[in-house]
Order: sequence, then structure tokens, then C-alpha cells
Amino acid sequence: MEWLFVYDGSWWMKITDVEHLTEYHKRTDGQRYEGAIRMYKDGKRPENMSLEERIKASMEGGRDFMLMQAAIMQAQNIKGTFLDGIRAMNMEIGMKQLKDIRENGAVYINPVGGSTFSVDYVQFCRRKELIFPDFKREDIRVRRFEGGCHWYAYVGDMQVRNGTELKWNTQEAARSAAEAIVNY
Repeated sequence: MEWLFVYDGSWWMKITDVEHLTEYHKRTDGQRYEGAIRMYKDGKRPENMSLEERIKASMEGGRDFMLMQAAIMQAQNIKGTFLDGIRAMNMEIGMKQLKDIRENGAVYINPVGGSTFSVDYVQFCRRKELIFPDFKREDIRVRRFEGGCHWYAYVGDMQVRNGTELKWNTQEAARSAAEAIVNY
């Protein structure tokens, strides 16, 4: 299976069909809730905390604490267990993503699992592995074909583009285009 990643200032995975969406969830759902489940199991639940501790946990624990709180609320809504709450959240997320594909032709998922229905992207790369691009400055290569007058920029496994443009008149311009999409 091949995965399409698009860039609009940050990387998104573009999914346009049910098969890719199903495979994405098979590969990522267990990891997404691991920290939240551990917090819940270890008793770091909102009802066991003071207001100050909850605020601190929200700020420091970030994603795991927020997911745990959301699962607890979902469980209360459906009168189920914490794990039922996680399943309900997963179903809600999946249904929203399916709706985005059906109504907009695609769903775009970021590295932490958030999604949207539209991204105006300027770069893309395809990969066999479900691994989001995380390019570094040392991944940049700038080349000119022998006898050629244009420069081409590459970052890791991707050729840099500016819309439909794949070449630059100077080495500096090609390098600058590549540097605009790397993490330092």
C-alpha cells in the first residue's frame, strides 16, 4: 500500500478511499490511546485530582490527558466503561473521516491523528511505509544535470516543487525552496 503525504506548512496524510482509511486505523489506533489508558489505569483521573492538578495535567499531559478526559465523558454518555468510551470516540472519528471522503473526496490526517477535509498543499511525496516525512537540513540535495542550466532540489525521498515548477535558475534558489520545508 502506498501513502500520499502533502505539505502546506506542515505534513498531512491524504486519504481518498475506505481501504486506506481502514488500514490507517488498523495501524495507529492502539498507539493513539496508549498514554491515556496508562494514565487511567494509574489512577491519574480527573476525579482523583484537585482543580490545580487537573489544570497542570491538562497543560503538561497534553494529548494523553485530553484523550483520557474525552473517553471518560464518552463512557458516561453511553453508560459504558472507559474502554467503551475509547471505542465510541474511535467510531465518531472514523465516521467523520468517512464523511469527509464521501463529501469532499479526501480526508487529511496530521501526525497526531487530527483531521480536516481540505488542505491547500504545495508539496507531496508518496511512501510505501506509513511514516510521516520529517526532513532535516542534511536531507537536502541540490543537483544540476550535466550540461543543464537549471537546478533541481530534493529533500530525502521527495523532489521539491513550487506548484508545477520543479526547477530553479540558481543553486541558491533551489536550496532556499528545499530549506523552506525542512525541520531544523
